[in-house]
Amino acid sequence: MSNLDLSIYQTSEKLSAQQKKFNRLLEKIEQLQMVLADWQQTQKQVQEDARDELLPVYRQWHHILFAQLETLWQYKNTHKIAKTYLVRLDEKISILASQLLNNPNLSEQQHELTLIIAQHYELIEESADAEEVSSHINDHSHQAHDADEMMQKQAIKEMIADQIGVPVAWLDFDLDLNNLDAFMEKVKDKLDREEANFIQNQLNEDERDEYQKFAEKEKKKILKKQTQLEEAKKMAGQSLKSIYSKIAALIHPDREQDEQKRIEKTELLQQANAALEEKDLLTLLKLRVFTAQGDQEQATKIANEHLKSYNLLLEEQVEKLQFEIDDIIYSFDWIGSGFYKQRFKPVDLIKKYQRDLADIQAKLLRDEKRLNDYKDFDYLKILLKSRAFSWSFE
Repeated sequence: MSNLDLSIYQTSEKLSAQQKKFNRLLEKIEQLQMVLADWQQTQKQVQEDARDELLPVYRQWHHILFAQLETLWQYKNTHKIAKTYLVRLDEKISILASQLLNNPNLSEQQHELTLIIAQHYELIEESADAEEVSSHINDHSHQAHDADEMMQKQAIKEMIADQIGVPVAWLDFDLDLNNLDAFMEKVKDKLDREEANFIQNQLNEDERDEYQKFAEKEKKKILKKQTQLEEAKKMAGQSLKSIYSKIAALIHPDREQDEQKRIEKTELLQQANAALEEKDLLTLLKLRVFTAQGDQEQATKIANEHLKSYNLLLEEQVEKLQFEIDDIIYSFDWIGSGFYKQRFKPVDLIKKYQRDLADIQAKLLRDEKRLNDYKDFDYLKILLKSRAFSWSFE
């Protein structure tokens, strides 16, 4: 028997309710562990592919956009353009400058020109001296880091908002990525305030009394579960050797007469030895329940004395695994890539990446053609006759 196959010799009709729950939770944990591993592997692969394929294309695209900006800016300052067309040209230059401002793929000289253009169109405050412009450029890497951090914060806020059933805008306070507990405390405080306001302003006296009774009852349930969970953690920490001793006492492979069963019990004991050495409570619990399943009295005793508490630990582990999975899923902008599903699978991330790559490749080709068009001033004048010229990006 390998990998702790709990299905062997298992007679589910003889299991207690807590044992059945224990087995269901173990199965759920194993499923979530596999799902998490799939997501982690896919995320890693997509990140590697993005580094090798997607990001270089983005760099090329941003350099093409800068070349457009530089070309149009030069025309504005060196060529005579009709007033109506000049307005459209200014709009286009302004949009390009906004798009490229603080872009990490530009060189220092390109950043400097972009800042000058942005100041001309009052996209940022006018800098009084070159030192301040230089400061803007030197701070660029920090700004890029800040942008990444903002995306992480937004992803976490979206996940929390979805879990508690509120709009993202409801979470109108700052999130410190290094102190999520403080953020959750603010969430709790706001929920409590809104609940109190609802009770005071929306309910009559009888309804308020009824609601308060319900709230107190729910609060007691939560506190009781928290207490039970703490007790279960404490007991689990003290139980490793105790559980191992009971497993060893129940197995006794050296006393087994049947050769096949002796081999199976030896494998079980080896797994127990490894689990004890690694302080793997979950595997020891699996073995403990499994070895007791042939003895109804022993199985009932475990259910009564341990499994209820252990099940609380397993429920907590299920929640943590699901949170890790959700954390990966909602770190990506699905809607921006045209995905509107409620549930996502790792294969969806691959599809999203392929769609994003195809999209940016198409943008690169389109803007390369536009750059060639802009370099022909006579043809540019024809393009400027179109009212859509300034916002023709998509």
